[in-house]
Amino acid sequence: MRARLCLGALLLAVLPGAGAQAPADIRAKIQALQFRPLRFNPPQPKKVTLSNGVPVYLLEDHTLPTISVQLVSRAGVAHLPDSLWGIGWQADGLLRTGGTVRLAPDSVDKLIAFYALNINFSTGNEQSTASMSGLSRYTNQLLDLGFEMMRTPRNDSSRVRITAAQQEEAWRRRNDTPGSVLGRAWSQVMLGDHPLGRTLVTPWEIAGFAPERFRWAQERLYCPQNFLIGVSGDFQERQIIAKLEGLFRGWGRCKPGLRDVPPVTYAQGPKLVLVEKDVNQTNIRMGHAGGIRVGDTPDYFATRVTDFLLGGSAFTSRLLGRVRSDSGFAYSAFSAWAAETKREDLFFAGAQIRAEKTLAGISLMRSVIASMAAEPVTARDVKLAQDNEANSFVFRFENPAQIVGQQLAYAVDGLPANWFDVYLRGIQAVTPDQVRQVAERYLHPDKLVIVVVGKPSAFDKPLSEIVAVTILPVDSIKR
Repeated sequence: MRARLCLGALLLAVLPGAGAQAPADIRAKIQALQFRPLRFNPPQPKKVTLSNGVPVYLLEDHTLPTISVQLVSRAGVAHLPDSLWGIGWQADGLLRTGGTVRLAPDSVDKLIAFYALNINFSTGNEQSTASMSGLSRYTNQLLDLGFEMMRTPRNDSSRVRITAAQQEEAWRRRNDTPGSVLGRAWSQVMLGDHPLGRTLVTPWEIAGFAPERFRWAQERLYCPQNFLIGVSGDFQERQIIAKLEGLFRGWGRCKPGLRDVPPVTYAQGPKLVLVEKDVNQTNIRMGHAGGIRVGDTPDYFATRVTDFLLGGSAFTSRLLGRVRSDSGFAYSAFSAWAAETKREDLFFAGAQIRAEKTLAGISLMRSVIASMAAEPVTARDVKLAQDNEANSFVFRFENPAQIVGQQLAYAVDGLPANWFDVYLRGIQAVTPDQVRQVAERYLHPDKLVIVVVGKPSAFDKPLSEIVAVTILPVDSIKR
């Protein structure tokens, strides 16, 4: 009530009815208000280590009678032999739907429905995950079933056939939309057949789908020595640790057969690749190696701000403002400047351009990228990016499961436990001149690899006016 009275007094002081001040005076009064800086301090999970060496992050919260358990494996599909990439990409779905040695698939489904459990698996390029949640009074049922699904998967042959049919249909429809064609063409042009650039299971891989091959991949991706575990919600530490110790008892060490991820070599420009497709909007992506890794360095933080201002901030970005609002060439335009802790990733910009403005749009996008070095950003621009990062970053910590999940992600990536604070301090220290410097150092508009999906007869000018064109037939896009 007191807060409401204070707010009312403030409004009476600044609104025209109280003294009939001019709007400029009201704005000045509002902008002059001073507030104590807010400090966001998310709770820190407690880290313990099981007897088998598996680290566990615990965050008790008894507000609701629910529990969430996350298991992150440091092994992913890119660690599998090439011949099993397609198997690994679908191994997560079979863990969930394929039953266990003891339980048929329908029996697993019935238990999940009866106890209102959520159990899901996901295999990624360099890590795999298992997530389990439900009412805390069913913690034993949740963990018993989830661990049984990982330790003794059945991969029922009927579910393998369904998975194969789904992947066959995905392959058949792979060229239906220009966005899908562009994404796959971009990955193939930039990474070749590197496992990090694959997105679709091929027919010859589908022909090799078999329960035992899925089991080979599953028991190497989901095994104790690869795991980090996070537990959040309504539990008692002593009981949950005892439960996990029992679930891991007798589970042997990870079997050999995985590999290190092969080194990545990105394509170099200038280069232009055309995929001909009869569409009325030209789908464009252009970029190059990003040149930066995630880390506590001024350059890394400056690239986050630069990407936001260039094309990562929707209607306030330069790309969208100049390609859409000023020129009317496209409905949307964006950029993405990715980075990893282990390696550099890709920088790219993209848009769907009106076909009759294709070359004009490409030229404009290149000039906007160049403008980040040639036309310095202002302190106000940088403040907008900093505020956006600070205000949006906290939404990754809305509940205990998210907080624990962030700690697991930091640990897997080799980042410090206080990365949240390190990241925000780094972002808030970025200056306009640092934005200009990283744009000069890492963005190369004259060396872009450009992939175009569209109808050449509808273009305003030949693409060869930019650089020599390489034709990539749509059916030659492998994945």
